[in-house]
Amino acid sequence: MTADRIPPIQPTANASDGAHDEIDLRQMFAVLWGGKFKLLLAVLITLALGALYLIAKAPVYETNGLVQVEQDNNSLSSSLGGSDLSALLGAPVQTEAEIEILQSRMVLNKVIDNLKLDIQAGPNYFPLIGRFIAQHRGTPGQIAPALLGMSRFAWSGELIDVSSFAVPPSLLDQSLTLVAGSKGAYTLLGLDGAPLLQGHVGETATAKLADGNVELFVKDLQAAAGTHFTVTHFARQDVLYDLSQALTIAEQTKDSGVIGITYDGKSPQAVTNVIREIEDAYLRQNVERRSAEAQQSLDFLQQQLPAIKAKVDAAQAGLNAYQMKQGSIDITKETDLVLQTAVDLGTQRLELEQKRQEALQRFTPNHPVIQGIDAQIREIDNRETDLKKRTEALPETQQEILSLMRDLEVNTGLYTALLNSAQQLQIAKAGTVGNVRIIDYPLAPIDPAKPKPVFVLAISLVVGLMFGVGYILIEKALFRGVSSPDEVEKALGLPTYAAIPFTPAQEKMSRGFRQSDKKSHILATAQPENVAIEALRSLRTSLQFALLESGNNIVMFSGPTQGLGKSFVSINLGAVLATSGKRVLVIDADLRRGYLHRYFGESAAPGLSDYIAGNADMASVIKKTAVDGLFLLTNGTTPPNPSELLLHEKFNQLLQNLSKNFDYVLIDTPPVLPVTDACIVGRVAGNVLLVLKEGEHSMNVIEETIRRMRNAGVNPRGILFNQVGVRGGGYGYYSSYSYAYKQEYSSTKR
Repeated sequence: MTADRIPPIQPTANASDGAHDEIDLRQMFAVLWGGKFKLLLAVLITLALGALYLIAKAPVYETNGLVQVEQDNNSLSSSLGGSDLSALLGAPVQTEAEIEILQSRMVLNKVIDNLKLDIQAGPNYFPLIGRFIAQHRGTPGQIAPALLGMSRFAWSGELIDVSSFAVPPSLLDQSLTLVAGSKGAYTLLGLDGAPLLQGHVGETATAKLADGNVELFVKDLQAAAGTHFTVTHFARQDVLYDLSQALTIAEQTKDSGVIGITYDGKSPQAVTNVIREIEDAYLRQNVERRSAEAQQSLDFLQQQLPAIKAKVDAAQAGLNAYQMKQGSIDITKETDLVLQTAVDLGTQRLELEQKRQEALQRFTPNHPVIQGIDAQIREIDNRETDLKKRTEALPETQQEILSLMRDLEVNTGLYTALLNSAQQLQIAKAGTVGNVRIIDYPLAPIDPAKPKPVFVLAISLVVGLMFGVGYILIEKALFRGVSSPDEVEKALGLPTYAAIPFTPAQEKMSRGFRQSDKKSHILATAQPENVAIEALRSLRTSLQFALLESGNNIVMFSGPTQGLGKSFVSINLGAVLATSGKRVLVIDADLRRGYLHRYFGESAAPGLSDYIAGNADMASVIKKTAVDGLFLLTNGTTPPNPSELLLHEKFNQLLQNLSKNFDYVLIDTPPVLPVTDACIVGRVAGNVLLVLKEGEHSMNVIEETIRRMRNAGVNPRGILFNQVGVRGGGYGYYSSYSYAYKQEYSSTKR
């Protein structure tokens, strides 16, 4: 039987029956499970980045306050007599306008000036983690010693309070370094690092520059000598922008007139001070505005009073002169009625004219308020025209006395009303409280509003999972590793001798092997019923037929690269063959990195390299193992020239002798692509099997491996597909092997 007539292993027919509906989801899960360590690494990296962000990110605190805008039902215009002007407007509380005032420069500039928000001064911390260390180190109020001699950084307890800091335009928005000295002294460095000025706490320090002066007043400085601080004077426009961006002002409930003010910043006390100062500044401007309105109206009345008083005096003098000239004049009942009506109309006209003059200070002549007053004046004009016709019917003396008395009474009434209004305005100005009130002052926050550790870590976890899953799926899509024996058989014509399933037991024992514990690492002896061992038993059967057509009983195992399981196959196949009553020798021909001796707790030397070099005899290098019938020839002392040593004639003679003394000689060799050792050994082996790992190699890599072997005169007889299911979860084609072997073994046990 020739090698090309060895039939490939076929899957059990019922291995995946009924699984077609789930195969995609199961295979995807299997792919993710195969990349679980990459997924775990991605999650750990993003969690570490999230934790680093929490450490490096300065905490942001947030607080809020409430103000109420009340309906203005006591307009100062009512002090002039007559109805409230706002009644003509019919306007509700102007909440939106008040919100604009709250965030206007008029209010915010006062906040900036009072809190000195355009000046920022603070200690320099060690990059990334320095602030976190300072927050959790030392005793409050005490300066902590510098770590690792880095005295330029602040480590806990440092403090600076700058009361004033004036700079020329060239230094606006520029961060300058202040170096603390001893006993309250300090040095301010320029942008070039050279001293700009020197000063002392509690004193104003000044330096003259080409474009202006630098003035600095440090109120308090607590730090060890050499500690660096950063001092910056920001441009007013930048401070206004940053302040408005950090502010959130909105009406709490529609048409409620209650406005909420929220602000976030880097310190609990700072955000509290900003909200409190905004509320106070807003209240002050509101009161000042209403007080100014009262003063403006009072000034207007005081300007009008002398003229009205002059008219009263003139009317009184005219009436007195007429009475002296004419003597006593009796007023008829008709004249008295006309007089009373004329006085009422005249008083109303004067009041409306006064109101119109006041309204013109606020509105244009086309405004509805002015037009409403003009309409009332025209109505009075019409009534006065009618009254004039009645007056003309009276006797001439009655008409004259009527005119004089009307002028006197009208002007006297108006003068009295204006005096009363002036007194009311004086009282109103003294007791002005505004139409807004502060409902809630801010409370200093205890915990930062952001970043939220739970939220950041949760996002980091989700991002890590997404990145890990995406990486695994993209890698799977881009790297099309050979995952089916059929692909190799169709492309290269090499039969598959065995498909060895991946099992958790194999992974566990391999992990223990890497950790060098004292337990046995031979799966064939520890779990003889394992499906991977059943696959090796199938390989044993195939080898029995293959050896009939080969020149000797030497079987070599190699592969394209490392980490394919060649050593696992060699040792466990040797154990399977030995348990069937055969004398088996396993040779570790990897003179560079061989480790088969560790399976049995043996030392590497003396071994193969020592025998070829003439430093040991055959009896000393062939070691009997704990498995009956299984012997081991270790790799020996690592030589400087492994390839040349394997080319020695003594190696060929050794293999010929061993082939006669053992039923099977299994050789574990280095990978083909990195070194040529496997090609050298393969020329004396009757059977060469190429070990591949599912999904690990592209077809190009496999073809290059076989090409190199054939160029060296080595013709691989077949393929061993190892760790089937490590990437695909044992589903589909490869699960058939696992299913069939396990079912067969279970049936045998029953």
